[in-house]
Order: sequence, then C-alpha cells, then structure tokens
Amino acid sequence: MLILHPRIYLDYRGTITDALLIDGHHVVAIGEEARRRAGRSAEVVRPEAACVMPALGDAHIHLWGAGLRAHTIDLRGMSAAQILNELRLAAPRQDGWIVGTNWNENNFADDHPLNLALLDQLFPNQPVCLHRVDAHALWVNSEALRRAGLDGRVHDLSGGLAERGPDGRLTGVLIDHAMEPVLRALPPANAAEDRLIFTHTANTLVSHGVSFSSMAFTSMERLQLVDELIADGELPSRVDFWIDGTSPDIDRLLERGPRQADAAGHRVGTIKFFADGALGSAGAWLLEPYRTGGQGLQTQPVGYLKARIPELMRAGWQVAVHAIGDAAARDVLDAFEAVPPELRARLRPRLEHAQIVHPDDCPRFAELGVIASIQPIHLRSDVPWAPRRLFEPQLQRLFPWRDLLPTTLAAGSDYPIDDPNPWHGIATALTRQGYDEQSFGPEHTLTRHEAIRAYTFGAAFASHREHQLGALHPGYLADVIALSADPFVDSPEAIRDIEVIWSRLPGR
Repeated sequence: MLILHPRIYLDYRGTITDALLIDGHHVVAIGEEARRRAGRSAEVVRPEAACVMPALGDAHIHLWGAGLRAHTIDLRGMSAAQILNELRLAAPRQDGWIVGTNWNENNFADDHPLNLALLDQLFPNQPVCLHRVDAHALWVNSEALRRAGLDGRVHDLSGGLAERGPDGRLTGVLIDHAMEPVLRALPPANAAEDRLIFTHTANTLVSHGVSFSSMAFTSMERLQLVDELIADGELPSRVDFWIDGTSPDIDRLLERGPRQADAAGHRVGTIKFFADGALGSAGAWLLEPYRTGGQGLQTQPVGYLKARIPELMRAGWQVAVHAIGDAAARDVLDAFEAVPPELRARLRPRLEHAQIVHPDDCPRFAELGVIASIQPIHLRSDVPWAPRRLFEPQLQRLFPWRDLLPTTLAAGSDYPIDDPNPWHGIATALTRQGYDEQSFGPEHTLTRHEAIRAYTFGAAFASHREHQLGALHPGYLADVIALSADPFVDSPEAIRDIEVIWSRLPGR
C-alpha cells in the first residue's frame, strides 16, 4: 500500500513526508523511495484529511475491570436524585446484583445522601454495588454488606476505610481496601464477559486513533485469558498487560518470567502495585491533611515497596506503581531509588498518575529515570472541585507537568474512570482547562510537540515498544491515522473535535 498526502507526519517532532509505503504490517519506505519501490501494482490511498500521522497510544487504561462490566448502570454526571431515579428503573443482572459505576459526589448537593437507608428502601433484598468514578470507593446496601460478611461492627482494613456517619453507623461507602469483601462477594466476570468488554473498549480506542495501550491491571486469574487473547492474533489493539503484584499466586508468574514485546506489539512484562487511593474519595496519601481532615490511605505496609520492588526488578520485571498523592509519590520514588541505576535504566520504572507531587520530588523523576505516567484528562475532571479538598499549597502541586520534565511523560486516559478520547486529553494538556472552562496553572501547559510526544513516543517507550510504535519511520508497525484537523498546527478547540477520517489499524 502506498499512502500519498502532502502532510504525513512521521513522528512527534513533526517530521514530514508525502509518501509512505507499507508492506504487510510495517512501513518499508518514505518519500521518493516509497514511490520508486511501490511499483504500478501497489494499492494507492490518498486520504482526504488534514494530515496523516502515527496512531496514538494510551499509557494507562483498564480494558476490563475497574467496575467495567456488562449490564452495568452508568451513573456518570448524575446528581443524587438522578441516581435514585435511575436505580428505581434498574433491573438486576442475571446474578441478582444491581451494579453501577461512575457515581461522583461532586455532582451532589453538599448534603449528599450517601447512606444505606436510601439503597435499602429501593432494594431491601437485592445486593447493590455502585462503583465511584475513580473505582476507589463503593456505595453499597445492607444486603451487599451481609453477603460480604460485614455488619455494623466492621473494622477498617489496613489501607481502607468503612465510612461512618455522625451516629457511628456505616454509611455504605467503602474506600480502597475496605471494598475487598464486597468485591469478593460480587460474582466475578467470566472469560466470555471479559472478552466482550475488552473488544468493545479496544474498538472504542481504535475509533479515536489509538492502536496500542497499557492495560493497567490484570489479575492472575485472568492470565490464561491474556495468553489466549495474544495467541488468537485478532486483538483490535496492541496491548501491554500488567499483572497484580499483590496476588497470592504471583510466584507462578515470576517462575514464567517477563515476556517482552512480540512482533505484533503485545507484552507481559510489568507488575503493578498501588501506593494509595484516589483524590476524589480522599484516599490519595498526602504529606499534609485534606481540608476535610485526614491524610488519605497508605495502601501498602510501611517499607514494603522499598523491599519488594528491587527484588522484582532484579528478576527482570518492570514495575509500575499507582501514586496520586505527594506522600505516595515520595514513598514510591524512595523505593525506586533503592534499585541499582543500571536496572532502572534498563527496565524503566513507572509512577502512575503523578497527580500531586512535592516540588522537592519533581526533579527526582529525571534523576532516577522514572517515567511519569500522566492522564491530562483528569485535570479537566478534577480541578473544578479540587479546591474543596485541598489547601492552596497542595493545589500548587497538582498536575505539575512542566516541573516533571525532562523525564519521559507517558500519557493515557485511565478509562473507564475518565474519557478515553485522546484528543480531549491533548487539548487539555495544551489549555489546562477544567470542565468549567477555567484555566488551572497555565504555566504548566505542555507544548503541542510535548503533548503529542507523550501520546506516541512516551506511551511506547514506557512499555518498551518505542522501536515498533508511535512513529512511522521504516521498520515501524504501520499503524496509520488520517485526521479531520492537524494537531501540530490547529487550535486546541479544533484538536478537541478531531475525528479519524481513515485509518490502517490492527483489527480493522
């Protein structure tokens, strides 16, 4: 296939050619050499688009899990009253549970009624499990607590919180590790459901021009499904699968060893941990207290990461750690610092989210060779309500993208927790506007080259696939998209509205 267009971008630097020759799965030539080698029999494609460029990556996404289930009620953007109205119309799933996702108390009135009584009135005999938008909290009813073996005497688990009202009774809100008994009681997805959700999510990404992604959490129980998905050769996305580092069955994975990226761009080489919870549920672990009190949740025992991470990296595994709060980020950076420099350089440790980082810790990312995995779209979602959670000095540490440079930024969406459209994320990186359209910390905006780099080279580099993906130089996988606007020159508003006019992507 010979692709002809006056503006074919080969990489995030904006290198341009006007011809691209593809043979099989790879780019084999560009420019005049592409025309010369194509021959008269080659299929010629002339996309009617503003530009042609490499497909993007999503450096942090949940292709299944994180509350993403079939027959789940989507509560995104709803007020408390709207949620209750939606639930009144809800039918239970085949397993008898009422399951929802994406509730967000920031859409409620100040006296939001997150309590057992409301859910118990609607569903006195059926279990209800509603995932918060960040997947770090549940709102459940009494029947769900009963099935989980919990009652009013439940004690908080280490790294978790069972919220109580002024009267000392459970509200039905469970945060981080306190969710686990209910999640264990909830009938798990089977392989067929996971395949369905995976395929739907991957095709959603492809429709936005995303051809490769990092699947940010995979349980050991799903490792066989991962192997089957890779073996069938029909994945609509090139995936880097990460495995849960706290699984009791992790030794089985360690015996097998990491798998580096294969010819199609699939990889099983990363182990993931959580160092804290999420900002919205006040579970992000902070150096100073929230406005509402408390400093969040440290979800791993003291010293655990500092001991465990070097062991895993010595065995050849890349390690990625969720750390949203500044205390969590510092703890994770300390753990990575305990790894020999040559191992860090080879295996590329990742800190996921880097949402609140103390100024003293920002330079440590580059000094230690730690990749900052960021989700620009979270700024759009979070900053309108962040002042209700954080004090001014903490707000100044929020989304400190420019202070993290020159470390490698790898960008993603964290879907289904947030919007999977990468063009919305890139526009947010350029403007730092929340959904209220107010700019937050404009001194930390990224340039368009930096933003595109984070969604192409950065996402590929973070998963050891920069030699295959994120560019269209000869030898790279030929994941090509043609767009309705040009992200290298057009306005952030135009970028936000970009559509993929034509593509040559896996599964298509």
